[in-house]
Amino acid sequence: MTTVVIEDSTMQAERFVDFVRTLPFATIIGTKKKSFEEAVAECNGISVAAFTDELRRQIDEHFDKHA
Repeated sequence: MTTVVIEDSTMQAERFVDFVRTLPFATIIGTKKKSFEEAVAECNGISVAAFTDELRRQIDEHFDKHA
């Protein structure tokens, strides 16, 4: 499955969405605009700081065990 996100409201973007609606194998979902916080919560996202902290912790743990 491929996901395409269109965050543009130009005439070309609207025409593209109208065209995609006509395709039998395509589905348009999520026409309601979500806030960034809602989108992050929906996909269980974390902040960059939390990600890098966990990555550093795992790297340190790995090298402590295999040093």
